[in-house]
Amino acid sequence: MKNSVIFLILLLIPSFLLAQTGNIQGKVTYQNQPLPGVNIIIEGTLKGSVSDDDGFYRIENIPEGTYSFKFSMIGFKSAIIKIKIISGKTVLLNCNLETEIINLNEIQIIDIRAQRQEDTRTSLISIKPENAKLLPGAVTDVFRSLGALPGVLSPNDFTSQLVIRGSGPDQNLIVMDDIEVFNPYRLYSVISMFNPEAVSDINLITGGFPVKYGDRLSAVLDVTNRQGDFTKSFKGVIDASIISANVVLEGKNPFNIPGSWLINSRRTYYDLIIGSFVKNAGLVDENVTFPNFFDVQAKIALGPFENHTFFLNGIISRDGVELISAKERKTPDSLGVFNKTKNDLAGFAWHFAPNKKMLNKFVVSWYRNQGDARIDASLLDPSVNRDDFEEFSADTISQYLLGMYASGDFVFEKYSLENKLFLQWGDKNEFEAGIGVDFIHTKVNAELDIDKQVLDNLELYLNINNSIEDLSVSRYYNKYKVWADNKFKISDKLYIQPGIRYDYYELIEKAALSPRLSLSYLLNPSTTLRGSFGLYYQSPGYEKIIDQARAFNLSKNNTTALKPERAVHFIASIEHWLNEQWMLKSEMYYKKFENLLVQKIVKGISYYTEPVPGKDIFSREGWTRPVPFLSDSVTQVPINNSNGYSSGFEIMMEKKKIKSGDRFAGWISYSFAVAERKENGSTYPFRFDQRHTLNIVANYRISEDYDIGLRFKYGSGFPFTHPLNVQPRVILKDSDGDFIPDSPEIATRKTGSSGKETVIYDLNYGKDSQKFNDRIPAYHRLDLRFTAFADYWGLDWQFYLDIINVYNRSNVINYDYYVKDDLSIGKETVNMFPILPTLGFSVRF
Repeated sequence: MKNSVIFLILLLIPSFLLAQTGNIQGKVTYQNQPLPGVNIIIEGTLKGSVSDDDGFYRIENIPEGTYSFKFSMIGFKSAIIKIKIISGKTVLLNCNLETEIINLNEIQIIDIRAQRQEDTRTSLISIKPENAKLLPGAVTDVFRSLGALPGVLSPNDFTSQLVIRGSGPDQNLIVMDDIEVFNPYRLYSVISMFNPEAVSDINLITGGFPVKYGDRLSAVLDVTNRQGDFTKSFKGVIDASIISANVVLEGKNPFNIPGSWLINSRRTYYDLIIGSFVKNAGLVDENVTFPNFFDVQAKIALGPFENHTFFLNGIISRDGVELISAKERKTPDSLGVFNKTKNDLAGFAWHFAPNKKMLNKFVVSWYRNQGDARIDASLLDPSVNRDDFEEFSADTISQYLLGMYASGDFVFEKYSLENKLFLQWGDKNEFEAGIGVDFIHTKVNAELDIDKQVLDNLELYLNINNSIEDLSVSRYYNKYKVWADNKFKISDKLYIQPGIRYDYYELIEKAALSPRLSLSYLLNPSTTLRGSFGLYYQSPGYEKIIDQARAFNLSKNNTTALKPERAVHFIASIEHWLNEQWMLKSEMYYKKFENLLVQKIVKGISYYTEPVPGKDIFSREGWTRPVPFLSDSVTQVPINNSNGYSSGFEIMMEKKKIKSGDRFAGWISYSFAVAERKENGSTYPFRFDQRHTLNIVANYRISEDYDIGLRFKYGSGFPFTHPLNVQPRVILKDSDGDFIPDSPEIATRKTGSSGKETVIYDLNYGKDSQKFNDRIPAYHRLDLRFTAFADYWGLDWQFYLDIINVYNRSNVINYDYYVKDDLSIGKETVNMFPILPTLGFSVRF
């Protein structure tokens, strides 16, 4: 409420009180070609800008006077130009830079990507690719680097998926070079598709994103792959560690064709190193392949040709695993897994800039994500303690083993056309509009063959048997979008950006209209206030929900009644520069979720039994005959029957490297957040509800030859569900010979040398209203990275030691529960990464 009043007062401030200022704009070039990513700083002030893909830059609200403008970029000689700014005028200043030969060990990472005052976007975080590469514990992965930012969580150490402000990974929009990507994860979410050596911009909007982004409820990650170096015919970098290798090659186009090319490839070798170790230990059979991944990405820039520039993008990616457990395993159960996943992308973009105030982008793309998987397992009954069955053969304890076979495949394919227009008009306003269509094909097949006792248990106690069915669905559908917004410069201090978006989702035959509004106000030269409000919609689709661990049947009969999921965002922020290097930022947010997709509940049959007084509860006679009663049962049918909210407060203080002599950079952030869901009349915490999160990131340049980085994270525990008690297992028997199980009875198995029949007990987790009834212990981890810089054979080298979990904290990911012999509940802790050192190097040539 207070923030609303402040913004209202600011709207009423008369413009004649505002300072007299002017603007400057221009183009940065090298050999008459546009030069993107150049830093432009007004020396002695906090103001600055970065040239865009076409070399253009603009700095506004500069008080009248004479200033020195510094143009700098790694690999080029800096240029300093003194010029006078006149009130009410826009000065044109172009700059042509020259190349400079430098050594890597002389380079300081300079992070000056401060958000411009006129940028009305709230919750925007821009990080430099160099920072993503050097962040300790991030394994040179963009997604894992984002986990150190406020409002961003990762479910556990083993995945790079992003949980942002109380929303799941499926509610985040991932965009690469103006192309939406369904599955940005590789190697089963261990790493992401983005190579920090090959990207130029990483922009994360954790809420309140503008209307050019849609069909997601929570956040946007917009990544731009960089162009190749058009100053040299050939150059490259090789980065290798004990787990992966990365090669990037680039250069200017041949035959005097304007533009550049860049190609990069990555390959993990868990299968070569870890696989050999495990095979030699006899834990798996010889004819297996451990998880492996490789990809090839390329970007070609052609132009500019008289205001026209063309871009070609391509990605080929493969990852998979083939695993069969060997007879030498300690436990008698066995597991066979086969999985292959492919991600392919092709894109063409045409950028047309007839003048400095207009840019039109036309993008056509094709994207396909497909996979094939099989699981064939004989697993120990989940009710028993696995440690009690070490060194037993499968033949001697077959009554404790349960069989399961599952196979499936999927294809998500998309053809897209989109046109975007950017226009500056009146010298004070910026208009953006776009129109596009996606032609989508999704196909999902799943076949299940599960042990009857497992199915009975799922049906009678977990009430999900109706969702454990074979599935085969293939759908073709289109999505249409039209959007427009305009940033109005009300005064030198106040900017307002209203926007509207229209989406039509053919899968559900529904349309959605999304109004949004954002604004920024310069309270003083060091302080900017921002606020945003908006409606956000998300359509159902297998490309979004496949990671939810829920089975949905999206056949036509089940989707026509669905509505798009809906969220409302309210965000207010304040950003204050303590000086030219230290920045303090704080945000408050509230997200309301409606019409969330869940599985339909129908009435099913469960069975109740109770102990017979004076009888042995380990024998079938110690329990009454099971009596049926009506209970809820989950199906594969999707319905809009859940809602919720997330709210929170975030604060971050950041130290940036502004000058070349700066040695220290980093940030500290704290987040308080609450996220809840309501489903089927029950309210419970969101599964990734983390109330308190602390991040500390620091980098210190010890000398020209050595660098040290630190990353510490603390997070309060996620919710989890622990069992309430134990109960006898009830199974259905065929009592009349018609091959239809219809008679409930207490399940038993033979135990001991006497072969006595003993009742099988299962864990009872209670009803839906009782889930997430506890929290795992708090998570905390310290990572360090030591980097040495050297110059050998005329090449720039980096050697690094990255240590994950320095003090070997046992962070809990989950608990495995089992029934003890005395019917009490036993617990085994499953932990995340132990201390994990990694050695690596990179060389530039």
